[in-house]
Amino acid sequence: MSSVLHFFVRPSGHEGAASARTHRKLRGELPELQGIKTELCYNVNWTAESLPSAEEMRKLTWLFGCPLLLDDVAQESGLLPGSNDLLLEVGPRLNISTPTSTNIVSVCQAVGLEAVDRVETTRRYLLSVWP
Repeated sequence: MSSVLHFFVRPSGHEGAASARTHRKLRGELPELQGIKTELCYNVNWTAESLPSAEEMRKLTWLFGCPLLLDDVAQESGLLPGSNDLLLEVGPRLNISTPTSTNIVSVCQAVGLEAVDRVETTRRYLLSVWP
């Protein structure tokens, strides 16, 4: 049995400039846009029969996080859409394994996470618009 685990990474300080640029571009097309929040999501294909142990979860969280930030990786999304919000997730096609996935899987294998056979990264956008 295979399951997909999700690790949500809140943006660090350097992503604020990219978010502001995206906001400016979209604001021209969508004047009602009030704000944008983003996060990364690592979608991990876990092939073991059982869910990861506490030690395996610690390794996965460490791999996807920033060493300078504490608690920047969560199992639950930090983007909670309201009634006037739109949540978009952008990433690779499901039937194509990306080179990034191959590299991340190699790192996972090197640290003993044998049950990881694919990791795809998606970016999630929470667009807040005026009511």
